[in-house]
Amino acid sequence: MNSSAIRVLVLILALSLCVSPAAWADEEGGPRNPNTATDIGLGVASFLVSVPYGTAKVVTAVLGGIVGGFTYLFSGFNKKAADQVWYTTIPGDYVITPDQLRGKRDIRFTGVPPETVR
Repeated sequence: MNSSAIRVLVLILALSLCVSPAAWADEEGGPRNPNTATDIGLGVASFLVSVPYGTAKVVTAVLGGIVGGFTYLFSGFNKKAADQVWYTTIPGDYVITPDQLRGKRDIRFTGVPPETVR
């Protein structure tokens, strides 16, 4: 990575850290006053967090798809066994949103198998 790309990345990270305390001060309930700095900070922070998080989630989903395929094959074509792997690794959030950073939505890295699969 060249030094100018590293400088840009550090600048973006520094700006997001400077603006994000305003986001955490956002009040729950009551009339919402639009705050552009808060929205920008949360948008930048969610992007910066989503890059490594999304990469880890995609890798987990791909590996879960492969392992689920082998589970299906080696369990004698038992789809319920494969579904346990697939429903746990593939569903979930692939991107972190500003609402998740505010704590209004939960972050789900893994999925939950449906009751009919168990």
